[in-house]
Amino acid sequence: MVLSRRDLLHGFLGLGLTSCLGPFKVLHLNNAAPYELSDPLENISRITFAHLNAADLRGNTPNLFKFISKEKAYHHAKWLADFLLAEGVDVITLNEVDYAGTAKTGGLDQPKIIAEYMGSPYDYVVFDQYMKSPLWTTGNAVISRFPMQKHYRRLFGDDGCGFENRLEHLFKDFIHVKLKIGRKEVDLITTHLDNGEDYNAFRTQEAQELADYLAEFTLQDPDSYTIVSGDYNDGSDSETMKMIMKKGVVLPPAENFGLKTYQNGNPTHDLDHILASSNIKIHDYRTFVFPWSDHLGLICELEFIENYR
Repeated sequence: MVLSRRDLLHGFLGLGLTSCLGPFKVLHLNNAAPYELSDPLENISRITFAHLNAADLRGNTPNLFKFISKEKAYHHAKWLADFLLAEGVDVITLNEVDYAGTAKTGGLDQPKIIAEYMGSPYDYVVFDQYMKSPLWTTGNAVISRFPMQKHYRRLFGDDGCGFENRLEHLFKDFIHVKLKIGRKEVDLITTHLDNGEDYNAFRTQEAQELADYLAEFTLQDPDSYTIVSGDYNDGSDSETMKMIMKKGVVLPPAENFGLKTYQNGNPTHDLDHILASSNIKIHDYRTFVFPWSDHLGLICELEFIENYR
């Protein structure tokens, strides 16, 4: 019998574990000013944005329990930091990054290490630890050269049914953070939806929750500059993506939407996507290779349109 990734995770976490949520917070490096105290004067109209499912920096492997040493984890983090610097990336969202205490990846806060290698002004790191256990703490992250503050985290399956319901969603979530990009306030939402054809219902539920949140948020702030990135685990023409884009709150890039990002080395599926509100134009939408993931990353230029309405 071949056990699925979900079966393995159920078994691993079913050994007496009853709580699995880590912090959602913004880490400030190099004495960077917090969001509420920053007062940028410049007008920034364009940034470079990237997204990557980093696969815990372990490489293209389906083995949940493949270990890498602390030295390898540092090396992979340094490689990614150097690449992002060379590309002039201003903000990156990350799926599947591990945090301190995770034995299989060297016990490091991977997002913090990447940001430290990048150096100032990449002083703002969002920790989103949607799964925390004594041996494995993982989740999403955002690294930015612009001030950020957390706004909201939605834990899929967190509807009062407890641990088992969240486990069915593999502890997935979406997070909403705010950035000060020059004089603009930008809303960034990033997510990691459920995977596997046998669990389409879970992904559909998660996509609907995200779509509902976007619709409600837009009613409150219809002029928001909004970015939504992530590993949606579904293609550009799927019902999942149609559901998220149905009300026109966020739109795909005008060109190259549906780039194949999975698997690294032989990409045949378009699972990762970057969407934006109509007052943001997505230019030069392309993939990049990070050698120690099973996904390709996405990178693009985002142009903020002044006085769009």
